[in-house]
Amino acid sequence: MERSVLIHFDSATGEVKVEAEGFEGLTCLSATQPFEEALGVVEGSRTFKEESAPQLRTTNSSQIRLRQ
Repeated sequence: MERSVLIHFDSATGEVKVEAEGFEGLTCLSATQPFEEALGVVEGSRTFKEESAPQLRTTNSSQIRLRQ
């Protein structure tokens, strides 16, 4: 499967959503993090897809924070 990072802009609300497709486990984090940092996407609004579920159970939440 092809991997891609999609950036969704809602012109009405100004909301930005970064989405990863085709990544296994939590490898999506390293792909999306540069975009999230550049766009100022706030930590805590992250939603994971089913593909990342097995690794989420063993990952400490501090490992996925963009800003501390």
